[in-house]
Amino acid sequence: MSSISSPNKCRDQAHGERSVPGTYNRAMDGSPATRAAFFGRTTLDVLYVLDALPAEDTKVFARDFRGAPGGPACNAAITHTLLDGDATLFTALGKGLWAEAVRSELARFEIEIVDLAAGTAYETPLTAVMTGSARGTRTIVNPPVMQMALPALPAGWRSEWGAAPAIVLTDGFHLRESMPLLRWFSHEGIPICLDSGSWKPGTEELAPLVTAAICSERFALPGAVSDPEATLGWFATKGVPLVAVTRGPRSILALERGRRFEIAIPSIDARDTSGAGDVLHGAFCYFYAQSRDFEAALRAASEIATRSCQFVGVDCWVPAPTRL
Repeated sequence: MSSISSPNKCRDQAHGERSVPGTYNRAMDGSPATRAAFFGRTTLDVLYVLDALPAEDTKVFARDFRGAPGGPACNAAITHTLLDGDATLFTALGKGLWAEAVRSELARFEIEIVDLAAGTAYETPLTAVMTGSARGTRTIVNPPVMQMALPALPAGWRSEWGAAPAIVLTDGFHLRESMPLLRWFSHEGIPICLDSGSWKPGTEELAPLVTAAICSERFALPGAVSDPEATLGWFATKGVPLVAVTRGPRSILALERGRRFEIAIPSIDARDTSGAGDVLHGAFCYFYAQSRDFEAALRAASEIATRSCQFVGVDCWVPAPTRL
C-alpha cells in the first residue's frame, strides 16, 4: 500500500489561503535542519468529516474522508518534518496491514522509525475520527488497549540512530519502554517536552525529567477534576520550568519559571481540530530547539496549530510546493 488515502488528500480546501509565512519552513536563525526524537503512540486514523455526528442505528455519507498515520507523537513528528526538521519516531507498529500502511506513509515524510514492537504480535491500532463540520469538533473511537510488554530501550543513544537529537518529545505512551532513554536525555541536558493530554501511568516519575510540559485543559490529576491552574501548579512543584495549558479556541495559559503569560487564539472557521494539539507540540519542538525561547516558540507553534484547524488533516496547512 503506497498511500493510505487518495493522492489528492490535501487538495485545495474551501477555507483559508494556501500561503504560509516563510519562517514556518526554515530555521529561525538559518541553521541546518533540527533533529528531534518523538516517543509515543502511532495509529492509523480514518477520518470522516460529517455535518453532524450520526444518530444511533443510522447510515450516513461523509462530506470528506482521509486515512493517515495518527497518534500524538506521530503527528508531532510529521509536523516537525514539514517545518524542515529531521525526526526519529520511537513507537510501536508491530505487524499487520495497518503497520505496513503507516510505515509506507511515514517514509514519504522521511521519518526514521524505531519500532518498539518489532518481532512481536502487537498490531498498529486503527482509530475512527469523526469531525462535525458545523463546529470543527471531533469524536475519536480507539480500539481496546493491547496489554503487551515490549522491550525497554537502552539507557543511551545508539549510533545506528544517527546524530543525537536537539530536543525530545514524549506523549506518555510506551513510557515504561522509554524511561531508560528519557533519563539519559535528561542527564545529557537535552530538553524533553511532554505532550500531556491526560494523566498516564508514570507521569509523576517522568515529570522531574521534563523541560516543558504542554498540557490539554482536560488534563487532571488522579481523583481530581480538570483545572488548568492546578495543572500549572502541579508541574511547577515537580520542578518543570516551562508549563502551558491549551484550551481549544481560548487562550493558552503559560508559566515560565514563575512568570505568567497568555497567548490569545484568533477566531477562525475551523474544519478539523482533531490533530491541533499534536501540530502545536511538533511545531513547538522545532522552534524551541533552535531558540530556547519558550514564549516565542509557543506563539509560533500556536499560529501553526490554529492554521491547521482550517484544513482536514494535520499536514494540509503546508503550501502545495512544500507539502510532501
